[in-house]
Amino acid sequence: MVGMDGVGRSRRVELTVGPSSGAYAQVAALLHESRRQAPDQLGAFLAHRVAVFGMRDLSVYVTDFEQRRLVPIVGSAATGSIGLDDSTGGRSFTTASQLDEPGDGGVRLWSVVVDGAARLGVMSVTVSQLDEDGRSLADSLAGVVAALLVTRGQCTDAYTALRRSQKFSLAAEMQWDLLPPLSLDSGRVSVAGLIQPAYEVGGDSFDYAVNGDTLDFAVFDAMGHGLGSSQLAHLAVSSYRHSRRSGLDLEATYHAMDTAVAAKSPDEEYVTCILGRLDLLDGHLTWINGGHPLPLLVRGGEVLGTLSCEPTLPAGLGLSFGCGVTEIAHDVMKPGDRLFCITDGVVDSHRPGGEDFGQERLVALLSEQSRSGLDAAETVRQLSHSVLDHHGELSDDTTAFLIDFH
Repeated sequence: MVGMDGVGRSRRVELTVGPSSGAYAQVAALLHESRRQAPDQLGAFLAHRVAVFGMRDLSVYVTDFEQRRLVPIVGSAATGSIGLDDSTGGRSFTTASQLDEPGDGGVRLWSVVVDGAARLGVMSVTVSQLDEDGRSLADSLAGVVAALLVTRGQCTDAYTALRRSQKFSLAAEMQWDLLPPLSLDSGRVSVAGLIQPAYEVGGDSFDYAVNGDTLDFAVFDAMGHGLGSSQLAHLAVSSYRHSRRSGLDLEATYHAMDTAVAAKSPDEEYVTCILGRLDLLDGHLTWINGGHPLPLLVRGGEVLGTLSCEPTLPAGLGLSFGCGVTEIAHDVMKPGDRLFCITDGVVDSHRPGGEDFGQERLVALLSEQSRSGLDAAETVRQLSHSVLDHHGELSDDTTAFLIDFH
């Protein structure tokens, strides 16, 4: 069999007898046994169990909040972090694929740890020889790892703490707890989002949900910075979710959010937003622009420009000024189209004395990434890093949110 090594070169992998169906029964037994383990000891638990599958030197890595490095959990054979952009494990994560490379007395196999479509990290094991059944078994184990990290991770702070390279502000803590999974692939649509700066973000957020043949999504930017901004964003997102789960249409959703934000304070606090609904059968897009930067439409690898919608006052100001929804826009997305939403910090933030990242640079980068075939999650990750690296230290929060309509 011909496999790929860590730098993309093909090499011959010897075929051996693969695991029997009994091995997969043992995977199920392992998942059952994990329920009795301490939630912060998954690494040690898994490391002691993989020998029965003909594997050794298991390491489980989780990505840091900035999505620049992979960090091994306690109990892994590895003790140091690895870069997402300069390692075999990193390439497994960014491409969502299984990779192998020569290891110590065998083959080192890297499998992406995915919960649904949200990439949590990677798992690596060493095997003496490799065959297709072995690859499949490793992917199955990685799926078990993903499930355990999500379910058991809710009962411990161990894995969240590992992902931090510096302290969170209280505002950032609140915002990260508010976010849905950073990516999703439901077959008909993929979405991905990321907020920066990871450890100081305050008022930016996004949300989405797939219900039947509909994708509901929203992007938010609360006025101000820090804790007050984070509290305002929490209120707006919670109001949005309440309306969405109550079956309200977009106009009623806006009015409910506008009323909630206006009632929070006698001051004229506000939240800009994009509220959208995409029909996954015919690509019909319905959306409201609540004083927010317009989304970009990408088709055939090229940015066609911004979609048009007359702005409605940001949530929190409409009721005060006696204004309702100005326009409910209607567009049609074709299969293969991408819709890219941002907050204003992406194009407006800059280094002291430096130039803004700017719309022109954003359009060029988004077109290049789309032509290169990067999926939604990797497009957002690379673009967010480009913005952050350009600014050095962001003067405003930034959010990137991408929808791929398949």
